[in-house]
Amino acid sequence: MILSLVLSLALVQSQDKLSPITCPMTGEAVGTPAGLIDFAGTRYEMCCAGCPEGFKKDPAAAIKAAKAKDKDKTYGIFLFDPISNARIDAKAAKASSDYKSTRYYFATADEKTTFDADPKKYAAKAPKKEVLYCPVAGHAIKGYAAAGGFIDIDGTRYYTCCTNCLAKLKADNTLASKAPADQVKAPAAIDAPAQK
Repeated sequence: MILSLVLSLALVQSQDKLSPITCPMTGEAVGTPAGLIDFAGTRYEMCCAGCPEGFKKDPAAAIKAAKAKDKDKTYGIFLFDPISNARIDAKAAKASSDYKSTRYYFATADEKTTFDADPKKYAAKAPKKEVLYCPVAGHAIKGYAAAGGFIDIDGTRYYTCCTNCLAKLKADNTLASKAPADQVKAPAAIDAPAQK
């Protein structure tokens, strides 16, 4: 019991000491974001009103340029637990890790341990194609923040509306074929909902 309490306090303290999120357009630390843009399942915070439009023109190029300038800064926050692939809110996370300029949150400390042992295996790689349409429930998903989870199948990332559909798609990848062909697209920048 005491050990659990000590570990919980250590996790809370480590969460408080996270490096700041950096605007990929200017390289400045972001205090209160002037804009939030989601791209390929990762949220990017903008430091000023002029940054979102420039970022949305070519997010992949903006991210690549930012990392080339300073690969040690954290530019994005992955919206999903990389171990379970389920959507996670930072406030509900039990742990986090920054890896290759992206912050990852975890539902449990054990998931962080698993990730940290082999981050390359679990770290998000922006897919060339994605489907913001739940092939299990059969409907469109408004954006990454509205998705319940994702799974990568044959080089395409399929988002699901909820974790129940995520579990069904993981159990039976052939369900992905139910997604309409016109829903398979290149990742796009999406204005994220305001933070609460």
